[in-house]
Amino acid sequence: MKRRYVNLSTGASRLFGYNYGEYPRHSFLSFTYTGKEGSAYPVQLLSSGYDEWHRECFRQRINSDVFSVEYVQEGVFLFRQNNTVLRVNPGEIFLVRLGVDSSMKCETETARKRTVILCGSLLRRTLELIGLDRVNLIIPRDRKRLDAMFDRIYELSRKETLANYRDACAECYGLLLELSAQSTAMHRPPELQRALEYIHENLSEHLTLEKLVQHTGISGATLHRQFRKHLQTSPISYYLDQKMEKAMNLLRHHIYSVKEIAAEMKYSSPQYFATEFKKKYGVPPRDLK
Repeated sequence: MKRRYVNLSTGASRLFGYNYGEYPRHSFLSFTYTGKEGSAYPVQLLSSGYDEWHRECFRQRINSDVFSVEYVQEGVFLFRQNNTVLRVNPGEIFLVRLGVDSSMKCETETARKRTVILCGSLLRRTLELIGLDRVNLIIPRDRKRLDAMFDRIYELSRKETLANYRDACAECYGLLLELSAQSTAMHRPPELQRALEYIHENLSEHLTLEKLVQHTGISGATLHRQFRKHLQTSPISYYLDQKMEKAMNLLRHHIYSVKEIAAEMKYSSPQYFATEFKKKYGVPPRDLK
């Protein structure tokens, strides 16, 4: 069998790597409601199913525009995300995170996993609020419960109706909550949680550290320490990143013009917004229209 190079780009996101003969073998189900009809759902299911890999296969994502839950069933996967390298065994789950660089291959001759791929206008916020935004690996405590949830999502994907799509999206949200409950991620202080909620509720406003301090009731120094410890960034950097992410979502859904988004998100001018957008994503905002 021969290796074949794969190279795909979607806006600022890029996927490349190698196929090997018929591997990876994908058995995915996808809905057609991820466009206009599905945009009302804050967490959307793109596809779900099974895939089988060979040792010669390889995938790398740059600035991932999707979030995927990869549930290993057989074999061993080697997964790298940012600077973390993981050896993922059967029964364990690795998460391909939004906006992050990652790569995967299997260590064994072949390996098999179940996959759920998600997107949605409020997906990033949901992941942050339930503590999954910085998690790479989950070792489940209750595999039977997770197996049943993956089964339900897959079965709902078999029936091409809007009602089933709605139920599948709701089941995906439940899956995220279950993964959060079963993960060993560190619980965040309540003050940090209040700060995150306040930021996401005020992304279209001019937010300052003083306003965050007033809302959370802790000092600026303590807030900085908590953001650095749990999110590896500063409060204002986090706010600016999320502000830009919201603008990206508005562009992807073709709801507003670049000028309208700059005004909606309180950027000083469309030109300044375009400059900051290109700094973050590597392409000008007009390329997403």
